[in-house]
Amino acid sequence: MGRTIPSLQKLLVATVATGALALGTAGVAGASAPTPTAGATASVATTAHTTWAAGRLRHFSCARAPKALTRIQKAEAAIAAGLPRLHAAESKATAAGRTKRAARIQKLINRLGRPGAAARLQKLATAIEAKCNVSAPAVTP
Repeated sequence: MGRTIPSLQKLLVATVATGALALGTAGVAGASAPTPTAGATASVATTAHTTWAAGRLRHFSCARAPKALTRIQKAEAAIAAGLPRLHAAESKATAAGRTKRAARIQKLINRLGRPGAAARLQKLATAIEAKCNVSAPAVTP
């Protein structure tokens, strides 16, 4: 009974080999990583920090820029035009005693009226303009 089971022995050898390779490649990757110098620190910091809009535009085709900018402008206009209507609908629902409807409308008002919603669209439009060197087209209502 001094013999070990061959499959158990293979499993043990495979586990040890995998662990050794994992530690070996981690050591090589850590050793080959360049250390930034004082002059290179600023360039590393700017490339490491990507904004939300720039990250979303990584695969953006500039051929679609005018259409995308038009859609962004229309969305901003729809939000600006829709908020007064939503406020009116919410006050009408409250006056009629429809509290659930009023609460849903208020939730939508809070989401669309948030300063971040308009700022996010503006940031995206600015990033598209900067990447593709185009200006936003004039939107006719």
